[in-house]
Amino acid sequence: MGTTFNHRLRLAAQITRGLFLTDPNRSAWGRVWQLCSRFTWELPQTLVGWSYTLGRVLAGQVDRVDVLGGITFATKLGCGYSMGVSLGTFVDLWAGPWMRGEGEDFILGNQICMHEFGHTIDSQLFGWAYLPVIGLPSLLSAFGKGNHNVFWTELRANGHAKNYFGKHYSIAWNETGYPTENLA
Repeated sequence: MGTTFNHRLRLAAQITRGLFLTDPNRSAWGRVWQLCSRFTWELPQTLVGWSYTLGRVLAGQVDRVDVLGGITFATKLGCGYSMGVSLGTFVDLWAGPWMRGEGEDFILGNQICMHEFGHTIDSQLFGWAYLPVIGLPSLLSAFGKGNHNVFWTELRANGHAKNYFGKHYSIAWNETGYPTENLA
């Protein structure tokens, strides 16, 4: 799906707007903290995530932007695979043709989206330590040997997603592709 310059500008505006969106499932003070945290506690991954996601938009590698729980999802459609990268409040996705839905339904209907959302929770918990403690080990695991799906950073993300989406959206978590425990 090709993108025009005007479409890319609209997507870039949506990405930048994502810096200021918060989770309506949180209390008023929880939303204030979520917003302030992005520019203080989570600043490194916020800046890297925003820059990386904008770069993908400008390079024509984002077809759509969706938001859920104050998290911005930038997606390239029609890939032969599905994968994601979470940096701060931004989730960058490459969606396989089997991934369907619009807006909230897209996120709730594709477990990889919820898994990546789980990483954003660790971003909020670890703050400045997120990139070296969670992000880098996860990246190395993804390109290393072994089963990335049962690496400890991925199990954490799955656990966060299972709890969040179970509580707020009554989603029954599928442990098959996204386990919450390493049973090996």
